Amino acid sequence: MSQLYASLFYQPDVTAIFSDQALLSYMIQAEVALAKAQAQVSVIPASAATLIEQIGQSALAKIDVDALAIATGLAGNIAIPFVKQFTAIVKQQDEDASRYVHWGATSQDIIDTATILQCRDALALIEKQLQSAYDISLQQAERYRDQVMIGRTWLQQALPITLGHKFARYAAALQRDLERLQAMKDRVLTAQLGGAVGSLASLKDQGSAVVEAFAAELKLTAPECTWHGERDRMVEIASVLAIIVGNAGKMAKDWSLLMQTEIAEVFEPTAKGRGGSSTMPHKRNPVAAASILAAANRVPALMSSIYQSMVQDHERALGAWHAEWLAIPEIFQLCAGVLERSNEVLQGIEVNADAMQRNLDCTHGLIMAEAVMMALAPKIGRLNAHHLVEQACQQAVAQQRHLKDILAQMDEITAQFSVQQLDEIFQPASYLGNIQQQIDAVLQAAQGASK
Repeated sequence: MSQLYASLFYQPDVTAIFSDQALLSYMIQAEVALAKAQAQVSVIPASAATLIEQIGQSALAKIDVDALAIATGLAGNIAIPFVKQFTAIVKQQDEDASRYVHWGATSQDIIDTATILQCRDALALIEKQLQSAYDISLQQAERYRDQVMIGRTWLQQALPITLGHKFARYAAALQRDLERLQAMKDRVLTAQLGGAVGSLASLKDQGSAVVEAFAAELKLTAPECTWHGERDRMVEIASVLAIIVGNAGKMAKDWSLLMQTEIAEVFEPTAKGRGGSSTMPHKRNPVAAASILAAANRVPALMSSIYQSMVQDHERALGAWHAEWLAIPEIFQLCAGVLERSNEVLQGIEVNADAMQRNLDCTHGLIMAEAVMMALAPKIGRLNAHHLVEQACQQAVAQQRHLKDILAQMDEITAQFSVQQLDEIFQPASYLGNIQQQIDAVLQAAQGASK
């Protein structure tokens, strides 16, 4: 990603985790953990592991990144030239210790394990962002629980809801995202160590012991068996991130539509230089929504690559594994950027209550047609009530009059309702169903989760 666009689509801390320098650091961490694990079960000398660990602490500064980039294109993966450079760095200080660098491992072991370490650290940041979005949504659900607005289906005015109900729905989705993230951690944050074909034959009878020690060193789950060709763990991580992006995209779609000039019910927070136009001084564009919706458009395409990469050949794959190297970091970075922008808007959203009331009134009572029908149905039957109210709606539209005025002149209506009763039926706040109970349930679920 160009640095010119990074502030629009990414989040700097997660971007740093997936930088070239960070990847090399994680690979060094994996190599050091491997040596220490092998020393614990006497596969390599303890003195060699100690030296590899000591040298590893400063090895990053000695890596020739430019040479590594060139060599990677020739070798087919970054681990092969990396191991050569790291071994040479160790050899400069101790030739005996250098013999035990990368002992019994294969390139994919180091790359996969480094990737999992990246994922773990990035998921921790994303979880904090997600928790923040959830907490803010809960606060806004409570704050706006009584702010009546029109609900829309198929982009048309439908029935009254409250803004708090929208936020409660967002919060409920974000809570599910948090649960998904938590549920997968032990399953997906797993070390990779299998050697050439997954058998660790080079470690003789110590393979399983080394895997356990290796995972423990890195504070990762130890796998039952190698997973070089089974990529469901990586797919699950990416899938959860894609769901998070999709949920954020739904929120952004909502507020971008509500920002339309003719609706003007909510607005993204203002800031100097934000949301303007290069030619139209009056414009106030939903720039955060644009960034989020762009990511929500991009991530499914990346997920297609990830899903296709599950179909791998034999013990270690050609090409399919490689496709993850570009897609996984991009999905992480886009997800973090989406959450950063979502938090900004959720926290600072500007609400125009007058516009909400104006839009409730703009159909001249037609949005309350179902309320009238359901109040009338027990008295004359649902089908008869529907037919009667439908006729009244058609007349109101044709005559450009308020629906209540039309109904107040119909004998079938006045026989059933007083003027006061009809006025009460036409109050949007009187036809909100169980919205308040739903908001309460979302808030109570949050309280229960925090105990």
